[in-house]
Amino acid sequence: MRLVPLPVFAAFTLLFAGLASYSLANTDTTQASRDVVFSNLSMQDGTSDNSICVERYGDGYTVSPSKEAPKRTYISDKGHTVTLVDTNEILGHGIFAEHDRFMMTFPGNKEEEIEVTQFVTGLIGGDNYSGVFTDGTCTGKVSVGPLEYK
Repeated sequence: MRLVPLPVFAAFTLLFAGLASYSLANTDTTQASRDVVFSNLSMQDGTSDNSICVERYGDGYTVSPSKEAPKRTYISDKGHTVTLVDTNEILGHGIFAEHDRFMMTFPGNKEEEIEVTQFVTGLIGGDNYSGVFTDGTCTGKVSVGPLEYK
């Protein structure tokens, strides 16, 4: 998920180097969105039936800042709600590494919030980043595309 800057979801982003850039999130003048792609979805406990992971994440979605929710909350085009809880960044030699923690709800189940953790890397100033995530049940890879302004 920096589901925006998933640079997330997050995270997916979001994700993300966050889901959205903090300076652009939840403004009235600019709406930025990011594509979040998931791959290699699997069960954290190693069982082979990963249908819950596919149901939660599919192959991805597009996230945008929520106009109705507090800053750092994003919604997906498929009905996910992603709230960035905290983020930690390491910057050096033109590369960033980031650890993000999100609370998410999924389409069809808005009553249950799941904590999602992601670790992503990218180039400072770059538009894309990628890494891994877990929600305690599902794990996988996450890639976040550039901001798109609408």
